[in-house]
Amino acid sequence: MDKQTLIFLGTQGSGKGTQIGLVKEYIAQHNGGREIVHFEMGKNLRELEKRADYAGKLSHEILAGGNLIPYAISCAVFTDFLIDNIKTGEEHLIIDGFPRTAEQVPTLDSVIEFFNRPSVTVVYLNISDEEAMKRLLPRKRYDDTDEGIRKRLAWSREQTIPNLKWFREHGTRYKVVEIFGERSIEEVQQEIRQKLGFV
Repeated sequence: MDKQTLIFLGTQGSGKGTQIGLVKEYIAQHNGGREIVHFEMGKNLRELEKRADYAGKLSHEILAGGNLIPYAISCAVFTDFLIDNIKTGEEHLIIDGFPRTAEQVPTLDSVIEFFNRPSVTVVYLNISDEEAMKRLLPRKRYDDTDEGIRKRLAWSREQTIPNLKWFREHGTRYKVVEIFGERSIEEVQQEIRQKLGFV
């Protein structure tokens, strides 16, 4: 299997985590020994807010309010992770939840260029806000209140999804694959694998 560079985008509740897990399983079975580097912005920011220091305290206050970590901080989290984890340049790279804003796109693009990743596929999992609410409310996470979820979904529609236009306009490096996510996990995964050229 060729070296993969995949960016998964979609609102919360779109199933990114589940689908990425299945893609990683497939790649692990067919990757010819390459390591898989998987960056999860949500996971890394939750780790940041657990830190027993000032940065952790500030991060917790921002995230608990359903707001966004300043992009300079999230960009630093992203670049530090890749510097620490891309050891040979031959690894598969899967990115979940970055870039989240238009301001973060240049950081992503420069990092992609720095690490010599000439061919990137952006997988966009598209679901309605109503479906996202239905999926997220039962999770019972502290920040998954009705108001908090609606705030994050509205923010995602305004800030993250428009980045797809930029990726489409830069087709020499980025290919955008849009997947309708309101189907069974198996159906969604099958279409992802087809559009990635796995099957």
